Amino acid sequence: MTISRLSDAQSFSLLAQRTGQLQVSLQTLEQEVASGKRLFTPDDDPLAAAAATRARSALAALGQYGSASGFGTEVLGAEDDALGQGEQVLVRAEEIATQQASSLLSPGERAAAREEVHGLLEALTTLGNTELGGRRIFAGLALDTSGAPFKAVPDDVSTYDPTTAYSGSTQAFSVKVGGASSERVRITTRGDAVFTSSLRALKDLWTALDTNGDTGGTLTELAAARDDLATERASVGARQAELIDRTAQVKGLTLDQQKALSEAQDADLVAVIARLTQTQTALQAALAAGAQIARTSLVNLLQV
Repeated sequence: MTISRLSDAQSFSLLAQRTGQLQVSLQTLEQEVASGKRLFTPDDDPLAAAAATRARSALAALGQYGSASGFGTEVLGAEDDALGQGEQVLVRAEEIATQQASSLLSPGERAAAREEVHGLLEALTTLGNTELGGRRIFAGLALDTSGAPFKAVPDDVSTYDPTTAYSGSTQAFSVKVGGASSERVRITTRGDAVFTSSLRALKDLWTALDTNGDTGGTLTELAAARDDLATERASVGARQAELIDRTAQVKGLTLDQQKALSEAQDADLVAVIARLTQTQTALQAALAAGAQIARTSLVNLLQV
């Protein structure tokens, strides 16, 4: 009887150990089903955990590149719109210069044209001071609290100096769109570099109208200034296209990394549920066997 009781005790101990293991496994499987994940600590699968860490790091970097590209595209879009409006301002100035070159116009008509050119100067200045989200897009994206980069056009245009009208930032601002240090795209345009020639041409046209001078002589300067705006606008468009293309690339790379992360950490729910069912069955069998051993041991003790 002593040998029988010892054997029963050993069996019961083994069953208790097995039951504990099954309960731990069952809890883990239930967590996997509830979360859809199979990794909870690196010890669960060191290689998969390392792969998941790499994927998360890559996704974080891609998220930053995507945000930067999106912001840059928005800034360049605003620049393109402002430069396009600036071209239209100069087209109108050329029309005025051509019309006023005729000696048949009255002094009143010339005065009206002079006032319109004054308005064109103000309009171009406003474009140079364009804001986006509280930042001056032609002043290195400086906050608008730093003041307008282009000073206002005075009522007496004769005192206005286009070459000193700009007082904004001369710093270029670029966005990082890749891991290499060279993967950057400039998104700012210096206001003085692109608008000064236009402001000077408009000032010269105003002066010609104010002094009854030859407005036709300003046509070449106006056309050259418009070309400056068109050239910068083409550059803006090229950089915007580059960012749009980069955004598409980032989306593709993001999908790849999301897939890699999913493969590393996501559970195969069909397989997990199958193992869960098997584990539950095994646990029930172990508990039943333990109960049987306990009953057998009790009967043996009563017979003693």
